[in-house]
Amino acid sequence: MGGLISLIIRGDDLDLENVTRLLLVVPTSTRVKGQPLSKRPEAPIAKFSSWAVKLTSQETDEWDVSEAIRLLINCFPTKPGVWRQILATADARLSVGLRLETANQGFSLPSDILQFAADRNIDFDFDIYDRTMA
Repeated sequence: MGGLISLIIRGDDLDLENVTRLLLVVPTSTRVKGQPLSKRPEAPIAKFSSWAVKLTSQETDEWDVSEAIRLLINCFPTKPGVWRQILATADARLSVGLRLETANQGFSLPSDILQFAADRNIDFDFDIYDRTMA
C-alpha cells in the first residue's frame, strides 16, 4: 500500500503566512485566491486560498495508514485553540489517497487520530485506487 496523505486548510481570505506562523510548519504547497494555479498562460485561476502539508509513501518507510497519518499530524501543535483560531474563517481536511497493491486490503483509523481530527474540526477525505491506476 502506498499513497499520499495531506493536511489541507482552505478559505477565501486565508492568511497563508499566519497559518504557517501559528502551526509552526512550512507548507508543502500553497495557492492564493485569484492567482493562476500554474505558470502556464492558460492556467485556471484559484477560487480559494489553500495551505497544505503532504507526506508521500516515498518520503517514509512507514506506510501503515494510521502510522503515516500520525507522522503527519505529530508535526502540528497539539492544542486545539490554535486550530480554532485558524478555522474560524477556513476549513481543514486530512486527505488520504491510497494505492492498494492487492485485492481485499483494508485499514482502520484508531481513536487517537479520530479524536485529533474531531477536537480540531478537521474532516477526512479518502481516495482509494487499485494497483492498475497510476
